[in-house]
Amino acid sequence: MSNTTKLAHDKKVASLADDYLQQGFTVMKEPTTDSIPFDLGGYQPDLIVTKGDTRLIIEVKTKASRVSVDKFQSLAQEISKHEGWRFLLVTLEDAESSKTPTSINELPTWPQLESKLLQVQTLIAEGLVEPATLYLWSIFEAALRKRAIAQSIPIERLPAPTLIKHMYSQGEISVNDVDTFLEFMSSRNRLAHGANEAIDPHQISSTLKLVSLYLSEWSIQNPD
Repeated sequence: MSNTTKLAHDKKVASLADDYLQQGFTVMKEPTTDSIPFDLGGYQPDLIVTKGDTRLIIEVKTKASRVSVDKFQSLAQEISKHEGWRFLLVTLEDAESSKTPTSINELPTWPQLESKLLQVQTLIAEGLVEPATLYLWSIFEAALRKRAIAQSIPIERLPAPTLIKHMYSQGEISVNDVDTFLEFMSSRNRLAHGANEAIDPHQISSTLKLVSLYLSEWSIQNPD
């Protein structure tokens, strides 16, 4: 790790520690293996933060593109075997920790997400395609992050494009659908940033059907 990279890494760790302290967590920086009450084969995280029944083991990486999901998924699965404990992977590209869910309970339930889809259908029926596009994407992104947590795939904090690609590589999104979601996200992003984006009604309708199918499948496999 270069000096510049290490500086960025350490700055992110310090920022995370401050965020969690402000939220009332007990924070342990650079914990030793003895600080973890179960064996992780000598693994040492960057942070351990705890508050009540929430106990997070946090690893900080500088580049989302360099993350080995398989390696960290095995670690996340082992940690999740212990009640109240969860692994959290953070990169420099992540959103602010204070605005990112730290547990699956902070995300909408599957029934709530399905109810929100009905609202998207209403917006489309009323010709309100732009707000329908923005709302549909927020629903799908929440579902992606919820599914990642449920499956112990520690990528729920990654930027949306990287999140989609990793979920595809983990077999959570089919090869036939990943391009549809990426194209829809691109349209949504241009719209969200003020572009005069013409939304194709067929695109939003087909994306809505896909999101509905994934929500249905994931809710059955990982019920709230």
